[in-house]
Amino acid sequence: MSVLSKSLMILSLSYALPLLADGAGEKVSEGLENVKNGTKQAAEGLGTAAQEAGTKASVVGQKVSRVLKSATCPVVADRSTKFYYAKDSKSYAKVLDGQKYFEDDDRACFMSEEAARAEGYKRDPN
Repeated sequence: MSVLSKSLMILSLSYALPLLADGAGEKVSEGLENVKNGTKQAAEGLGTAAQEAGTKASVVGQKVSRVLKSATCPVVADRSTKFYYAKDSKSYAKVLDGQKYFEDDDRACFMSEEAARAEGYKRDPN
């Protein structure tokens, strides 16, 4: 049933209420109030579920992003310090994700440690 149909039905019932006997009118009115409250609760629940789904999707997206970055940049280097970070380095993920304090994006990617060393970079001492 469409929203418009439901709205018309509720509107019709609201006009019919005064025509009903007092007891029946109160029960219908009570029922409509219950439907209204239930609809409100369902909408709030849907909003919460959508928010949680969005958060989970964001986390999954970040993980996928890191996997892709890691595959395309197994060795990441900081151009300003001339240090490189391999996947087994403590700071690899931070540098790869750009969480280290760079004024600009001073990162460089290499496919191997040998390639980084050939460009004049040294392995991070940590």
